[in-house]
Amino acid sequence: MSLTNLPLTNLAFETCTDIPAGTAIDQGNGMTIAFPTTGIPAPSNTDRLVLLVETTNGADKTVTVKAGVGGGQTPGDAFRSGLGDLVSTVHAATGGGYIGPFSPSRYVQTDGSITLAFQSGITGWITALLLPRT
Repeated sequence: MSLTNLPLTNLAFETCTDIPAGTAIDQGNGMTIAFPTTGIPAPSNTDRLVLLVETTNGADKTVTVKAGVGGGQTPGDAFRSGLGDLVSTVHAATGGGYIGPFSPSRYVQTDGSITLAFQSGITGWITALLLPRT
């Protein structure tokens, strides 16, 4: 299964960022959010990530942020991955919701990305917003 890329929308201080169109939710394949690196070692940006999920299916559905890799004898940055996935219910009555920010010590994969899975039957759009670093 190949995960669908979910692009980042970078927000900046004291500017207006146009509302992005969003990316269609890929319930069948799941999605991944890649974070560009600029330093060695590059800090994780997941603590500044917020997901905007807009649903069109008319029923409450879940979005799962998969636990990362690491902890114990397993190499990886997500040393709190043993806490498991984060499963969030997106309510149909409101048409969607925000999920995040996320702890890098729990959710980051070995390549620095975040992986998302979706409940069967969910439809709509998702946008990954990256808050500026202070």
